[in-house]
Amino acid sequence: MTAPQDPGVQRDSLVRAQFAPDARRAMPDDPARLALVLDNHDTVTRLVRVELSGPLARYTRPRRQPRLELLSRRQQEVTLEVRPEETRPEGGHTYDLTAVVVDEKLEQVVFTTTARIGVERAPGVAARAGGANPDTVVHQGVVHLKVHVRNTGNVPLLVDAQKVNPDFWVRDEDRRKEEQLAAARRAVRGERVAPRTPERLRPRQAHDFDILITPPPYYFGVAPRRWWVPVGVRGEDVDPECVFVDFVQRPRIEVEKRMVWLAGAVAAALLVLIVFMVVLAT
Repeated sequence: MTAPQDPGVQRDSLVRAQFAPDARRAMPDDPARLALVLDNHDTVTRLVRVELSGPLARYTRPRRQPRLELLSRRQQEVTLEVRPEETRPEGGHTYDLTAVVVDEKLEQVVFTTTARIGVERAPGVAARAGGANPDTVVHQGVVHLKVHVRNTGNVPLLVDAQKVNPDFWVRDEDRRKEEQLAAARRAVRGERVAPRTPERLRPRQAHDFDILITPPPYYFGVAPRRWWVPVGVRGEDVDPECVFVDFVQRPRIEVEKRMVWLAGAVAAALLVLIVFMVVLAT
C-alpha cells in the first residue's frame, strides 16, 4: 500500500474530525479518556481509516483503528484511552496526539486534528540490598554495604542512600528483632531531609550506592554475629525508604563451644572445691 497523500488544505474537506475534549491530563494510574468525533458532510458514504501519530500514539489504545464507514451526513465517535507507562513519557510536559483521517478509496489524507495531553509528574524509587552475599569481617573490620536504587518514576530525581545511627542496628539473634526493625523503619521514614550527596537518576536509570561502616568491637566469641543495618534512601518528592543490609561479623578470637563448656565445668568444680575448703576451715 502506498503512503496516503496529504492534500494540504482541509477547510473544504467534507470529512472532519475533532477530539472531545482537545486537552486532558494523564498519569500512569489515571489514563486520559477522550473521544474522536468524525463528521461526514458528504452526500455519499465515505470509507476512512484513522492513523494516530505524535509522542503519545504508542501509549494510546486501541493503537490501530478499524476501517470506519461514515454514513452520509452522520457523525461517528471513536473512544480512545491514553495511558502513559510508569517511566515514560517524561512527566511534567504536554504532548500532542494527532489523528490523521485517510480516505480508503483515494488513499488521501482528508483531515487531521490534534489533542494536547499533559502527562503529570509521578516520581518514584525502588531500593534493595545489593550483592549476592553479605559482607564478612573480623572484629572491627570495615564493612562495605551496597544498596541498589532505581528510578521507577517518570521524572529525573536526585537520590541518595545514607547509613542510619548505629543505635538502630539490629542483631539477628536478638529476641526483640522484629520490634527493633520496625523502630528503625519509623526513624528513617520520619526523617524528612534533603538528599545530602545525591545522584541524578533519569527514569528507569539505576545506581549502586557503596556505604562504609565500622561495627562495634567483637573480641571473643563462639560464633559469628549477623547484623542488619538500616539504610535510608531519599529522593526529591518521594517518601524516604528504609532498606536493611546485612553483614556477618566474626570475633577476633573464636573459641570452640566445647572449650566453653569445659571452662564452665572447670569453674564449677573450682567453686565446689572452694566452698568445701571453707566449710572444713570453719
